[in-house]
Amino acid sequence: DRIILGYSQYLDYLENMINNMISYQLNMIMKTLTEISIVLTIPAIIFGFWGIAVDGPFEKSSYGVFAVLIISVILSLICWFLLRRKTYL
Repeated sequence: DRIILGYSQYLDYLENMINNMISYQLNMIMKTLTEISIVLTIPAIIFGFWGIAVDGPFEKSSYGVFAVLIISVILSLICWFLLRRKTYL
């Protein structure tokens, strides 16, 4: 009986360890997806404001799309670096 009880406790500890590892992996996946969604929100907001049917900056110039794209990439990279530096991500 003592051997069976010890083996049962061992299996319980093993199950807890596996559950903890699965939870950790799920947390890391969710952290990565959150990071991606935060960083991609900035270009979405910029392109949304730029696409409104009112006069906006760079609208009449031939390089307007590239300028807005570069601005959104720079702001996204700044956001990503700040979040990494503050250890939020």
